[in-house]
Amino acid sequence: MKNIYILPEAFSGNDLLEKNTILEKISALLIGGKVGVLPAATIYGLSCRYDDADAVRKIYAIKKRKAGMPFIVLISSISQLGSLAGEINATAEKLIGKYWDIKEPRPLTLVFLKNESAGSLITGGRPTIAVRMAGLRTLRDIIDRTGPIVSTSATISGTAVMPRTIDEVPVEIKLKADFVVEYGSTPGGRESTIVDITGTDPVLLREGALDFKEILRTLE
Repeated sequence: MKNIYILPEAFSGNDLLEKNTILEKISALLIGGKVGVLPAATIYGLSCRYDDADAVRKIYAIKKRKAGMPFIVLISSISQLGSLAGEINATAEKLIGKYWDIKEPRPLTLVFLKNESAGSLITGGRPTIAVRMAGLRTLRDIIDRTGPIVSTSATISGTAVMPRTIDEVPVEIKLKADFVVEYGSTPGGRESTIVDITGTDPVLLREGALDFKEILRTLE
């Protein structure tokens, strides 16, 4: 039977041991090369270790995603960024301080020139890499244990579904994933905003939960 884990959105003090036990099991699956349906601060996503080539290929297959389309990588701390990004310029530092390095990180994905050690499969062979600080504390707790993970919508590529609840994730996706984590409703419901910061001026690649004009005002 498929591993299904139910994580309440809040734990009381007496439940912390149970929470840590569940998080350890989920983390062990990811470290062991498994692909899971996990909640993010925006929508439910498909995830695996970013540096596990076989697991990344499995996500491509589950989503029926074209080869060469890059994935977003989630981190849980600024210290994890160094293994992914080759350069963190002044623009990046300002946006990281405003949107990531806070108690509740905002849904902003930043595109950096990649560190050569990050590999090419998750970037689709591109010289850049898309990274976001995980917004959910529970997800950051998992990534603290596993290291950075891939995150992509738990949908078939080309569809408009944005699953905020586990019931909205297509059955086909849940059946093909190795495990499923149910967390109630995700707080977002819209994809993250993606901004390329490899050049002098930030470039909007996708406007999602954050208004690009608001982001630009941060840099004034």
